[in-house]
Amino acid sequence: MEYHEIIIVGAGASGLMCGYLLGRQGRDVCLLDKNDTAGKKLAATGNGRCNYTNRNMSPVCYYGDRNYVEQILKRFGPEEAITLFGELGILTREKDGYCYPYNGQAATVRELLVQACRESGVVFAYGTKAAKIIHKKEGMYELRCGSGVIYQCRSLILATGGRANGPLGGDGSGYKLCRSMGHHVTQVVPGLTGLKAEGSEWKQLAGIRMQGKFSLYADHMLLGEEAGEIQIVKDGISGIPVFQLCRLAAKAMEEGKKVTGKIDFVPQMTESQMEEWLIQHGSRGLSGIVNKKWIPVLTKREKNLNRLSAVMKKYEVSVSDTFGLEKAQVSAGGVATEEICVDTMESLLHRDLYLLGELQDIDGICGGYNLHFAWATAAICSQHLMNNEDKNVKI
Repeated sequence: MEYHEIIIVGAGASGLMCGYLLGRQGRDVCLLDKNDTAGKKLAATGNGRCNYTNRNMSPVCYYGDRNYVEQILKRFGPEEAITLFGELGILTREKDGYCYPYNGQAATVRELLVQACRESGVVFAYGTKAAKIIHKKEGMYELRCGSGVIYQCRSLILATGGRANGPLGGDGSGYKLCRSMGHHVTQVVPGLTGLKAEGSEWKQLAGIRMQGKFSLYADHMLLGEEAGEIQIVKDGISGIPVFQLCRLAAKAMEEGKKVTGKIDFVPQMTESQMEEWLIQHGSRGLSGIVNKKWIPVLTKREKNLNRLSAVMKKYEVSVSDTFGLEKAQVSAGGVATEEICVDTMESLLHRDLYLLGELQDIDGICGGYNLHFAWATAAICSQHLMNNEDKNVKI
């Protein structure tokens, strides 16, 4: 049996940040992780560049309870994140509000957080998977691990992440622990990944990157639309506009709805303007808009060039699936936020049990919002524990 005042399960973004913030205040903290190293997913985030926050921070950049998100962002916004990263020795580089470590390496963020934790006295236990939680009558938590080791603590923090990206550790085990403690976990689906589409055209179009707008529908009702670079892959569509809407598509398909998308090749043109362009320029005008691989695909749907504008403004895509949780950047869904105190991140069902980051039913769009939520929940939790130090006395 091993005792620590505070145990954090999960050495990912929120777990490492929480460990560091508590450790530097002299708290007795142990970080458990089932992997053989900390921050595997963190080191790969943002294509290895780690877009860790965004100055254009708003609740509308998140799915879930936006009032809950708003209260969190009021307490920990992008300025607080930038300041905290500066304290770790990470200089910030910005582009259009997107904030990255100056050297562009996510591995640096992981390494400096781990180093800061160690220097603050945080103990790491790798290869240790939490299997069962027992809340003792005297207020203690007993954590039984797959390795057979038993830990005890006064405060237990779950920062296990979700189910996204299994190869980097996203196995959803934290949801099972939360359910065992009586928490409700909402349906979990892939977020920030591509969409599979029906049709034979995708193989011949694979590799194309194009500017456009993607609109998503469920049973013919518009769910949302996003503009930017759309990427065509062998079995469907990808790119930031698709990523932003993936969660909505996944939820709709789980509900049995027919999901379709529409690609607008030139959002800045109306249909009549595009029609005039094609009439004026003919086939050359079409070649001046789309990749040549698109031409036989488009003209197969509408052979009359003068009427092709309608297809190009609303090229219909029949969505069959997402690319799955294995390829998703985040998982959408999690512990219901009405069961978490927004001021402390403490469970409303069990005192001294805290739930952080992706484990909650909150997920953001691309742009550093999910990592920011991880830092923010860690900061709020650690501040609460530091303010209540007197109750965390080893017995």
